[in-house]
Amino acid sequence: MTGATGCVGSNLSELLVSKGHRVRGLVRPGSDTAFLQSLGVGLWPGDIMDEASLAGAVGGVDVVFHCAAAVSDWASLEEMRRVNVHGLELLLTACAAAGVKKCVYMSSMVVLGMDMQDNLDESAPFVYTGDNYNTTKIEAEKLLWDFAGRSGLAVTVIRAPYVYGPRDRQMFPRILAYLRSGKYAYVAGGGNPFTLVYAKNCAEGLLLAAESPRAAGQIYNITDGASVTRKELITRIADGMGLPQPRKNIPYSLALVLCTLCELTAKVLRMKSAPLLNRFKLKFMYTPLTFDISKARRELGYGPDIPFERALQETIEWFRSRDS
Repeated sequence: MTGATGCVGSNLSELLVSKGHRVRGLVRPGSDTAFLQSLGVGLWPGDIMDEASLAGAVGGVDVVFHCAAAVSDWASLEEMRRVNVHGLELLLTACAAAGVKKCVYMSSMVVLGMDMQDNLDESAPFVYTGDNYNTTKIEAEKLLWDFAGRSGLAVTVIRAPYVYGPRDRQMFPRILAYLRSGKYAYVAGGGNPFTLVYAKNCAEGLLLAAESPRAAGQIYNITDGASVTRKELITRIADGMGLPQPRKNIPYSLALVLCTLCELTAKVLRMKSAPLLNRFKLKFMYTPLTFDISKARRELGYGPDIPFERALQETIEWFRSRDS
C-alpha cells in the first residue's frame, strides 16, 4: 500500500488487518508510523519516486492499493505531475514486473471539474479546469488505463469526493482552522448539497474492489451515499467541537470576484502558499456536488456500512480527543 500513513491508507490498513490480511506499507523516512506499527503493518522504507524501493515493496504482493497522492490547491504542475503521474507509472511498472495480480487506484471526483455535479455516475466525462490537481489526476487515470491495456495488469479505479475521518490531514483540519480563526463564511447561505466519504467507508469500497473479479477494468464512485449541505456540516462540526458558529455570509457573485482577485494577486506575487480564497476552496464552499454510487452497490455489494451521521460523530470525537 502506498499512502499507508494517510487518512484513507491508515483506515484501509486497519480494515485489512481486522480481516486477517497481511499488509505492507511503503513509507517515507520520517513518516509517523506509530499507528501502523500498532496494527502490525509491515513497513517498507521508500518513496513513490524511488524505483528500487518500489520493486522491493511490491515483491510477493497479491494486491497493490495506490492511495498516495500529492493533494494541493496551489502546488506547481511540475511538482504534482512528478508524484501523481510519473510516480504512478513507476509503481505500475514495478507491479507488472513483480507479477502483482491487481492494482486498486485511489482517484478523485476532481477529474469531473469545478461546475455543478448532480448525481453523476461513472460515465461522466473528464473536465479540465486548469487546476493542477485536476490535470494530474486526469492524466493519471489515462495513464492507468493505457498501461493496463498494454501490460494486462488488472486495475480498478475508486473515485472519492472529499474524504474525512480519523487521521484526516486535509478537510477537517482546514475547516477547524477557519472556524477557530472566525474566518469561515457561508457562500449564498451554504444551502447547496454535496456528498462526502468517511475514510472507513472508502476503505470498504477499496477492499471490495480488490476482492471482486468483476471489478477489474472498472471505475466505481464511493461516497457516504447521502448528501449534506455546507451549513448542516459546518453547524454540526462547530457544535461538536465547541466552536462558535459562523455568522458571515457572502453572495456567490461577490465570492467569485474575491476568488479571482485573490488568485491573481497570489500569482503576481508568486506566493508559495494558497490564497485565502481560490477556485478549489470556493468549490468546497458552494458548488453542488452529488454522485451516484448505484454501480458500487450493485457490482461490489458496497453499503456503505457506516451512515453519515455516525461517521461525522466518530470523526468529531477523534478530533476532540486530540484537543483534550
